[in-house]
Amino acid sequence: MRKVKLLFLVLVTLGLGACGGTMMKAPTQQIKPPSSGKATIVFMRTSFVAGAIGVEMLETTKGDLKFVGNLAMGDKIAYETTPGKKEFMAYGIAADFMLANVESGKTYYVIVRPNWGTGGFAPTPVRHSTSKYNMAMPEFKEWVSDTDLVIPGPDTATWFAEKKPELEEVYKEYWARFQTKTPEQIAERTLNPEDGVPK
Repeated sequence: MRKVKLLFLVLVTLGLGACGGTMMKAPTQQIKPPSSGKATIVFMRTSFVAGAIGVEMLETTKGDLKFVGNLAMGDKIAYETTPGKKEFMAYGIAADFMLANVESGKTYYVIVRPNWGTGGFAPTPVRHSTSKYNMAMPEFKEWVSDTDLVIPGPDTATWFAEKKPELEEVYKEYWARFQTKTPEQIAERTLNPEDGVPK
């Protein structure tokens, strides 16, 4: 797996990915417990499908976009946020969304899956044991251990300022589409308080 991953990293370096220079490997690969009064959401990407397409992760609050990070294949982001209800957008060539309701002191896990044929990526909650993507799966440990923890680099603010107007238009288009999903489909894309792992 490491050889294949290396090949994709080379492709991204050559400019086939959308991640640019905005992310860098974290100095420590340990996922720390959230700070007091905060929750952590770990976004992971492992699939080789559409591996050369970078995924931009954002927290959206009534259309206001906050940059979470660029997620290349084989990477993960540990994003600390305040507790409560949240919305997140994943954008590759198309965009998709996940809702969340998180509690302080917990760490949550999300697998960012390619959506066949659209160029989009679906941020999908990883639950304890009650869904297709869960922590009881043998694959879950591999998702966590075989991905590299990355953090925003020094040029992130400049990059995001230039990219934000485009992303705001993407948000408007695809958020309207997300509203047409059934209650069952939205429930599948909602991270619930009980999905978190306590400190």
